[in-house]
Amino acid sequence: MPQRFHSRRDEEEEAIADRPDPPRPRRDVDGVLALQQAIGNRGTAQFLAREKDKNRPSFEHSVKVGKLGPIEIKGGNVADWAAKKDGNGLTMISTGGKHSKELKRLFDGKARIDKIETSSVVGENTLVTIVFGDCQIVRYSSDEKTDDWAVEFQTAKRQTLSIGAAR
Repeated sequence: MPQRFHSRRDEEEEAIADRPDPPRPRRDVDGVLALQQAIGNRGTAQFLAREKDKNRPSFEHSVKVGKLGPIEIKGGNVADWAAKKDGNGLTMISTGGKHSKELKRLFDGKARIDKIETSSVVGENTLVTIVFGDCQIVRYSSDEKTDDWAVEFQTAKRQTLSIGAAR
């Protein structure tokens, strides 16, 4: 039987096929944190800067109410919550817009809201997200340019994401 000649390419393909798959990130690790661990601080910052997610917070202080948002927050006590100066309840003055009618409807109907999520940029590299659970809008008024509203809630969970060293 004649001897077969193997090319170097066949050996390389076999070596690649024999490699184990890279380990998957743990499920309890946040997606952005897993990305940071995989590609580093600079790569993560560049990725997040060019990401075009319409639901990503793009304001210094923002809020998402269910599927509404992000809505820019111009006043209230959200900054105090982000700075760990927990207040009584949650008050916000947000920009008016298409979401205003839905906020008014939620207030008028005394509807329970599963979660309200606030996001605040603290310093140059930290994003503080607070998820308020089992909420209800207890005060609402609008002057077309801004919405002034207050929320009662049962739970609050704080998450902090920092990229890189503090500056």
